[in-house]
Amino acid sequence: MDSLKIMKNKHLEVFKELEILLHYYPSESDDYDYLQAILKRRLKNLNETNGDNFVPDRISRKMIYVMVHGGELDKIDSNVANKEIKFNNLQTLLDEFVERESVSELNFGSIGYRPIFKFDISTGGRGKESLLWLDIEKYIKDENILENDFYIEKPIDIFEITYSRKDVNEVKPSWFTKLVFKNNELKMRSVKGIAVMLFFMSGVIVEFLLVAFAFLVFLLIRDLKTLKLWEALLYCTFVPMAYLSWVGLFRPLHNLMTHRVIKAPDFFISINAENADIEMYKGKDGYKVARVTEFIATCPICSAPIELADGKPDQSAPLVGRCREAPHAHVYSFDRVTLKGFFLGHEGYLEDNLTPYKTR
Repeated sequence: MDSLKIMKNKHLEVFKELEILLHYYPSESDDYDYLQAILKRRLKNLNETNGDNFVPDRISRKMIYVMVHGGELDKIDSNVANKEIKFNNLQTLLDEFVERESVSELNFGSIGYRPIFKFDISTGGRGKESLLWLDIEKYIKDENILENDFYIEKPIDIFEITYSRKDVNEVKPSWFTKLVFKNNELKMRSVKGIAVMLFFMSGVIVEFLLVAFAFLVFLLIRDLKTLKLWEALLYCTFVPMAYLSWVGLFRPLHNLMTHRVIKAPDFFISINAENADIEMYKGKDGYKVARVTEFIATCPICSAPIELADGKPDQSAPLVGRCREAPHAHVYSFDRVTLKGFFLGHEGYLEDNLTPYKTR
């Protein structure tokens, strides 16, 4: 029976874990696109049954450039590709992803291996190009930590927090989101995505026309002899309704394109849901994807949940992390790329009770 047992492919496990990390920490940098393209090509040639029979997929800068930007391989200038794609940058980016905490059940520490780049650097000569490929190596996390260190209570760092995204099954979408979004995601260039954009654009136009009509009625109210009281009151509601729709729905959706993360309007979340966010990122096919999610953290000062909230009036950033228990005192910045946040309050408000906290 043991001879029939299929050997696990450690390369596939590691590269699948890296794929999860790339999806979890989206970015629009060119190096991110290059790393994603290399990984996608590598995964096409791996399966769960080939065991340790790993054949490196050597790839040149020109091939990477074509996979991301398109074009024909023979027509791409090697100098352009070499200038655009730096091996050191790719290795640095890969190291950053390895250091980030994984959201899957497995991680590089439990697998025992981590992804690395290997290089075959050309020494020059016509037709010779430098090559790179993804491989794995033994991974030992925090190998310098002594065993006794685990029993030492470390001071709490109130100055930095780490955000995480809630599992897709824990986010409570509205009926509209369930109908239009797939797994809480919507590709903006898809048929549904274009239809949703046209729907909201038409809503803005209708709101504008209603406000214009209401103002026209007010200007001509003396000449409208047959205008009834209930009709005048109805027209009066057009202006505040348009304002509330703009502030609560249309303006946040407009800001999504530039801010990349917004608080989800009530139209997108369930009545029973207390909090949700919408983020925009670039999908695997290069097109933008809107995702309904929720960014959360734990307050290191009082252990209450931290949620994204409007930065105004005390902060200049559009969104910050605010503690539920002390939303104006326990305030942290928010970085969607690194999922890190730093304390924005005044350090002196804790100076009478700094003993259990780590200070800087």
